[in-house]
This record gives sequence, structure tokens and C-alpha cells, in this order.
Amino acid sequence: MKTPNWDSIELQHALKPLDWQNLPALSPAQQRYLHYYKIDFCMDNENVSHHLGSLSVGGYQLATHVYLQNNAKGTALLVHGYYDHVGIYGGLIEFCLQQGLNVVAYDLPGHGLSTGDRACISSFREYDDIFSSMVEQCQDNLSAGPDNFYVFGQSTGGAIIINYLLTRNIQNNNSPFAGISLFSPLVRPTGWTSAKLLHTVLSPFVKQLKRNFSMNSNNIEFLRFISQNDPLQPLALSVKWVGALKKWIKKIESSNSSDLAINIVQGDQDETVEWRHNMPLLLQKFPQRELLLISGGRHQLVNEALDKRTQAFEWLQKKLVWTAK
Repeated sequence: MKTPNWDSIELQHALKPLDWQNLPALSPAQQRYLHYYKIDFCMDNENVSHHLGSLSVGGYQLATHVYLQNNAKGTALLVHGYYDHVGIYGGLIEFCLQQGLNVVAYDLPGHGLSTGDRACISSFREYDDIFSSMVEQCQDNLSAGPDNFYVFGQSTGGAIIINYLLTRNIQNNNSPFAGISLFSPLVRPTGWTSAKLLHTVLSPFVKQLKRNFSMNSNNIEFLRFISQNDPLQPLALSVKWVGALKKWIKKIESSNSSDLAINIVQGDQDETVEWRHNMPLLLQKFPQRELLLISGGRHQLVNEALDKRTQAFEWLQKKLVWTAK
């Protein structure tokens, strides 16, 4: 296993509060962490500045990245998936920067450099409260409005965005976003019927189950990295998180629809979510949705093999760039 030249606990404790009026400079340890994950885009682009600090939301200290660039066309807010963290989303961050957008991305509670029990949540309401707060932070401090504010979510990140939209009855005429893009959005995970039963049986006795790293991408280098060289990868599935998911799925599947034209990118070899169930459901909830089904694409689309990732980003660029002011 490759040994990083930084310590995650030390980095977490050293994070300074994110003051939007006086954004913190990167420390040497933070620079080493960013370089390790290859998300130090400010090093090669003098037009981009990168700030890393913590935002106190919902009882958590959330590690939050802010990429700013001169004459930005707008702002992108990124939400990662379960087990993930901002460090492995370099491809999506770079794509957004190339579109001329500022980028805000944060580690979910219990993920990456954020506080909280590892990969655990009591209720999806906590995710919602945090995302809502992040939306407000962008609106208040980066002038993010309905003409220039874009949100991107992978898997659980997509579920968080879906929840935000449907529980608030957000429609095209009152949407705070210029573009909404979801990769492999989570509604039901694969094998959900048996997983629910297993949760009912195990939850009184077991807090977590050992994680098995799955073949969720065609990018072999990425799979090797997260299984062998990523110290921020959680090693267990939280049974409490599955319980929170059970309640959330029931709520979302009974929600009203929206006329928003959201963008969905889905792989047809995804074995992590029940996409054959999820796609018709999301068409019902968002009848105007646009779908790109990627042949051979697996679940971790933001870290797929280059040809599939390029296909996704080129499609999104055509869907999104024309709305940027």
C-alpha cells in the first residue's frame, strides 16, 4: 500500500472555519493531500484559486473545497456518493472548471475529512439539511442564482438532490438551479428486497458489515487505488445508514412529480443500484428528464474509463453550457 505524506486525522483537526470573506490559504499538509488525489488544479492554472476549510452544519464539521476562478460564468455544487469523498472527484471538478464555473464540493458526514461516524447517518434528513445549507452558502457568497447555478450528484449525491427537489415541490418556475445533473442516481440499490429483510433481521444485533470493494468501474487503475491506496475509504457498511435509506426510499417513491428537465447519466452495467427500476421511477417523478444510457458503463461514472467518462461529460456540456450567462 502506498503511504501518503499526510495524516487524515491531523488534516481534519487542522481545518480552519471557512470564512467566505477571508478564505483560508492552503497549508503545506493540505497541498500534499490535494496533490495525492490530483485535485490541486490551482497549481497548473493561475486563474484558479483553491481554498479548503470546514463549515459547521447540523452538528458536523464538513470539509469544504472552494475553487474560484476569474470571470467565472457561474457556480457548480458537487455532491459525492456513499463511501466516496471529494478527493476522488477530480474528473468532475476539472470538467466544471473547464466550463468556466467556480466549484464548491464537500465531504458528506462520516466521509473524507468531515466529522461523524464513518459512512453513517441516522436520517436522510441530515443530508438534506446540509445540502440546503450548502445551497444557501453558494447563493449568499458566490452570487449563485437560477441563471448560473449548477448541481451535480453521483449515486447517493443524486439521491440527496432528488430529495431536495421533490420534498420542496420544486418546479421549473421556482428552481434555484440552471442545471441539475445526476450520475447513477440512487433510489433503490441492487437486491433491495433481500437487503431490507436482512436489515430487519440484523439491525438489533449488528452495527456494521465488512465492505467488499466491488467492480463498479471499468477504470482498473481507479479500482486499484481505492482498494489499496486510499486511506479515506470506509471499510464497513453502516447498518444504521441502510435503515435511513429504507425510510427515504418509501418517502421518495410516494412523492409528487416535478416538471424539471434534469439530466441523468446511467450505465447499463451498473450492479450497485437497481437502475431498471430507478429509471422508470425517475421518469415518473421527472417526466421532462433527459437520459444518457452509457453502454458498458458501471456505477462509478465520475471515475469510469476515459472513453465512457468523456461520453458523459460531452453530453452534459451540450445540455448545460448554453444556459451559462
